[in-house]
Amino acid sequence: MSDYKCSYISIFGVQIKKEFRCMNSFLKKIINPIELIRAYNFHKKQSNHIKSSEDLELMLYSKIIRNDMLHYGYFENIDIEPESISINDLENAQMKYVELIIDQILHKQKNVLDVGCGMGGLSKILIDKGINVQSLTPDNNQKNHIKNKYPELTVHHMKFENFKTKEKFGTIINSESLQYIDLDTAFESVSNIISDNGRWIITDYFRIDNDGINKSGHMHSDFLNSISKNGWKIVHENDMTLNSLPTLKFAITFIERFIKPLAFFSTEKLKYKQGWLFYLTQELRDSMSSKSKKELAALDPNKFIKEKKYMMYVLEKIN
Repeated sequence: MSDYKCSYISIFGVQIKKEFRCMNSFLKKIINPIELIRAYNFHKKQSNHIKSSEDLELMLYSKIIRNDMLHYGYFENIDIEPESISINDLENAQMKYVELIIDQILHKQKNVLDVGCGMGGLSKILIDKGINVQSLTPDNNQKNHIKNKYPELTVHHMKFENFKTKEKFGTIINSESLQYIDLDTAFESVSNIISDNGRWIITDYFRIDNDGINKSGHMHSDFLNSISKNGWKIVHENDMTLNSLPTLKFAITFIERFIKPLAFFSTEKLKYKQGWLFYLTQELRDSMSSKSKKELAALDPNKFIKEKKYMMYVLEKIN
């Protein structure tokens, strides 16, 4: 055997040994009953994950946008090109969104309840403006983040449906959180804690097509019917659909330009570096890809405008 051939084997033998050790470790876990039981118990524990208690998508979003706002932005320039939108532009649009909410707080001297407060961004702005606000979230990550970063905020860690108090609030805010609450329950709960002449500020998207791809959000017609049925009236209404679309365009562009290429690179890296693992995880990756396509469809601005409306409603009880 030539020296060249021996050198070739010795160099690549290192990589072969590494891959063999990795595969060997994987196979040992598969055929080891104790490891299989541990894997099953781990799977069972993770399967019990409740999205409302730990919303992973919102947690990821909060790592990208650093102003502790998890909601859409309000873009006054609805024709802005998505490639020209910066993170700073998005954060400014989110601040404009917050300003629109604050403008509708009529009784600033009375307590405010921020339902589904996210990472606490809105609540922090309110308290800095001298408004007495309490925050509510069922999410563990959000609760811990707020307690660590904004210890001056009062946080109720629970679902809104379980929130019981004798206290009355002059304003209740549901910023993109009403969609997670049953409508009848929401109207009943708010009615119990709103003060006389209090205001309920709602910003959220609503479905106008029951056959759409993405089923998140209440049917708009159901919401409007609930208003009159429960003895409320609309005192302010703002269709924010077109102003919210640049947020979706930004998200789609970011995914197409950065996330997808990174995912493709990672998959190809796995195929060439750990071919056996690539082969064994094919069905898992296909399943994840199918789920991702469905979620991406929900971000499509053209589908969104056909299937949903993004609205601000300010409601008051009929005396």
